[in-house]
Amino acid sequence: MPRPQVHIISMSEAALPPLSELDDAEADARALKAAIAESRADPRGVPHEEMRRWLLKIAAGEFDAKPPTPRHL
Repeated sequence: MPRPQVHIISMSEAALPPLSELDDAEADARALKAAIAESRADPRGVPHEEMRRWLLKIAAGEFDAKPPTPRHL
């Protein structure tokens, strides 16, 4: 089942200018903050060792390696 999209915006963020008017560093910081909020809103996760094994496969050139499946931990 696909995960629903979650967008969390605080009142202070709503008052910020659109990304097109921000410098790159500020835009990156806002994007990172939004990604962290979305990640924390999802109760599922992947154990560190499973993620590490997958990333090592990618680093070794196995670009078609299947990523680990998130689940309730």
